[in-house]
Amino acid sequence: MQVSKPISEPELEIIRIKYSGLQFGKMQQQNLWAFAKATVLKIHVITGWSIPKDDLMKILLDQFIKKIKESYPDTNPEEWEYAFRNYGTTVKDWGKSMNLALIDEVMLPYMADRKHLSHEVEERKVEPPPMNILDDEELDNLHRMWTEEFYQQIRKGIVKEIPDYTRAILVKDGLIENGGDADLFFTYKLGNNIENIYKKAK
Repeated sequence: MQVSKPISEPELEIIRIKYSGLQFGKMQQQNLWAFAKATVLKIHVITGWSIPKDDLMKILLDQFIKKIKESYPDTNPEEWEYAFRNYGTTVKDWGKSMNLALIDEVMLPYMADRKHLSHEVEERKVEPPPMNILDDEELDNLHRMWTEEFYQQIRKGIVKEIPDYTRAILVKDGLIENGGDADLFFTYKLGNNIENIYKKAK
């Protein structure tokens, strides 16, 4: 009688993150754009691949989102971070410009292992961890938390571009008008030494 080899902790981690959040293919367009941009920036930090600015950045994000929809709709943002931290060392082109071909070099082997492990879990009847799918309100709260973190960073003098999800949540919460100037909003808050945009509940 053949005894199945136990699933290792690293293998279980891949299964865990598979169910760790809302899949890109199930996101609303606004949230998809925000999470895609955040993912591109994290890939840039992990790999050192350069990313363009302004109009070229918009084109990259547009193509990245289309690539996700076409090839990786059942993945979530945490999986992308994990894949690039753990599979990116096989890619030698560190420091080059980010492009879809380089992204595939990391994601394809990750997805192959993910598929294999999913079959292993099913065959061994291992119960996968419960899927934690964020609803729209939970995503909004996540964006509020990230916006507060962004504000605290610029209060410390760390200059960053205002994220798209920050602009969107400020409009949704009525803190700026739709199409309003988020830069003026933060300039006013900083100039008046306002400590928080969103206070954590005690």
